[in-house]
Amino acid sequence: MSTGNWLRAYAITRNRPSVLDIDPAPRLIGYRDLGVVVSEVAPARFDRIDTLDPVDGTLAELARDHDAVVRAVFRSEPVLPLRFGTVLDGEDAARRLLVAAYDQARDCLDEVAGHREWGVRVRHTEPAATSRPGSAGLTGTQYLVRRRERLKAIQRAREDVAGAAGRLEEALRRHAADRMERTRPHGVLVKTAYLVETGREAGFHAEVEWFARELRAAGATVETSGPWPPYSFTDVEFGAPADG
Repeated sequence: MSTGNWLRAYAITRNRPSVLDIDPAPRLIGYRDLGVVVSEVAPARFDRIDTLDPVDGTLAELARDHDAVVRAVFRSEPVLPLRFGTVLDGEDAARRLLVAAYDQARDCLDEVAGHREWGVRVRHTEPAATSRPGSAGLTGTQYLVRRRERLKAIQRAREDVAGAAGRLEEALRRHAADRMERTRPHGVLVKTAYLVETGREAGFHAEVEWFARELRAAGATVETSGPWPPYSFTDVEFGAPADG
């Protein structure tokens, strides 16, 4: 590594000037029609980033700063967000990064231009099958019959929710340029990121609202998040720029 200034890298974007409402403002290092958004940083701030606790205040602050810069660029230009914690050893390393990934990054920027990322999550909390509403005074046989009926009702509700969630996903796919499924914790039936062209967002959200009514009636909830920069759709393999 050289002894030059270290640079914290946020995103790749178009190589053209834009005014960023960030203080201090990052800068753009360009190669042809691509640029990487960077700011100077003390290497010690990122020395132990992989070992910090996720709830650590320093890590949360760094992550918020990273997202704020990516969003500021995204307001006026398409972006390919870089991995949080990417640090480069000076301007030459930043240009080598752009050279190495130029063709793929240029194609990917074209694909995400005019699109935003939206998250959709469907939750369903089932009632406990062991609860015994109105079971006082029942005989053992009556209790078992009541319990079987309750289990059947829970199964029907589960199937209703799963069916509606599947129809929601099918409808949203028609409005999205791409989608990315996420790991679903217990009780979450859908956890998907969608890349949606801005001109199709109204139709996308209309579908969400339509199916949300059906899902709420079946005991589920629908949550949306966004709009986000295309964090889930940056497929470029940037790698680590070799030292020159």
